[in-house]
Amino acid sequence: MNRGNPSRTLVQKSQGMTTKPCDAESLRKWQSKGVVSDVLDARLQFMEAEGIARYVRALIKKNVTRVHPNMLPTQASGRWSTTNPPLVNFPKHSPEQCARCRREGKELWCPRDVRRIFLPDAGSWWLHFDKDAIEARISAALCGDVEDLTAFDNHWDIHTLTACQVFGWALPPIKTKLYHTDPSCEAWRQSIGWGGEDDRRRHLVKTLRYALQYALDEKGALQSHELFKLGLTRQEVLKFARKYLAAKPRLVATKRRVWEEALRTGVSYTVLGRRRRLFGSPHDKMKVAWSHMISGTVTDMVNSDLIQITTQFPECHLVLNSHDGLTISFPQTFIPSEVMSIVKPITERSWQIGNLSMLSPCTWEFLWPDGTVTRP
Repeated sequence: MNRGNPSRTLVQKSQGMTTKPCDAESLRKWQSKGVVSDVLDARLQFMEAEGIARYVRALIKKNVTRVHPNMLPTQASGRWSTTNPPLVNFPKHSPEQCARCRREGKELWCPRDVRRIFLPDAGSWWLHFDKDAIEARISAALCGDVEDLTAFDNHWDIHTLTACQVFGWALPPIKTKLYHTDPSCEAWRQSIGWGGEDDRRRHLVKTLRYALQYALDEKGALQSHELFKLGLTRQEVLKFARKYLAAKPRLVATKRRVWEEALRTGVSYTVLGRRRRLFGSPHDKMKVAWSHMISGTVTDMVNSDLIQITTQFPECHLVLNSHDGLTISFPQTFIPSEVMSIVKPITERSWQIGNLSMLSPCTWEFLWPDGTVTRP
């Protein structure tokens, strides 16, 4: 690892004092090359905080008390563009990340959750849902990865089961998260020195799954700063990335088939048939082709949900489209449980992908004008 002077590496490159860009992506590239520096880490943390602050600052400066975002499905990927303000870019802080936000089943507003500064009008409430691990589910269905789909459908801990594949362990007797404490899994825990839900190897495999979802090869893992936070060197990241891909042969084969088709035809399709023309280098075409097939399908699914929900409830209106979920406003006279009885079967319905049927479960929230959040 390079533990030299990072400021000289990043800024002073020659006698001419040539400067290099210091955006987050450039700094993470230096991390991926093995540069270790407290200054670099602090700079990345500052940039993350500043990325949040700039949105809030603009609202404070203009003394904004109400927003009317512009929402249009204009992006080539199919995603919606939300501007003035860009609400999708505002971070969402889950109660699982901050136990102090919880109180008797209700989460009070947390200053870290910047999205919570936007509240329903008096006389209304918001219904929010996110599709759970939807991109991973679509990918597994496309690849014919029955093991992953079975794990998702049975609420098994997919990251630990994948770690068993990667490291060659036996599967635990219980596949849900009960294996962390259940006595029947004690021998399994002891045999591999299990460290609980925060076990470093589980975290590693979980991060690799996300980092390699759209990557062309193992080098895609080098773009994940989370892996370097685990203290891994560049060589270790690549080694574990190769082990992960070796444990997912159907994923590798399916992506290769999609890439070959994209290079031959110059187009990519979502599962629901929406076409996207591909431009640029072969590298660009391959990367966009797989991304469009997965994330574009998510967009199609959520758009279909929105059409059906607003058809069932003409009185509601869209507050935010967040790619894999929606926030919808309902009049106070609408009873949440009755709305859920109609909306839930729409959003959680089964989808046929190839020869496999895929469920699309969601996480739900009710948001109230006083800032509290409840979960059904």
